[in-house]
Amino acid sequence: MDADEAKAKRRAEGERRSRIMWAYVCGAISIVSVVVGLGVTFIPLGFAVLGALLARGLARTGDQRHATYAGILIVTGLIVWFAYNWPIIRHYLRV
Repeated sequence: MDADEAKAKRRAEGERRSRIMWAYVCGAISIVSVVVGLGVTFIPLGFAVLGALLARGLARTGDQRHATYAGILIVTGLIVWFAYNWPIIRHYLRV
């Protein structure tokens, strides 16, 4: 039983680290995709939303530090996307 518990603990830790990694990756993609020319697409916005969901999940499980850092990346990606696409958005909103 001890070996099974250790295996389950390693698996849970691996899944936790995987969620942390994907939250960071989604935040980075939301920023970098604008730099590589995908700013006019919804790819950065989609990754920002996915990353926000992952960061919220991290915050709910107690990983506040990683949730905060991933959230900073995600908010930065959203700000960059909105700043890059604001003329188009303003045109369609007629503001």
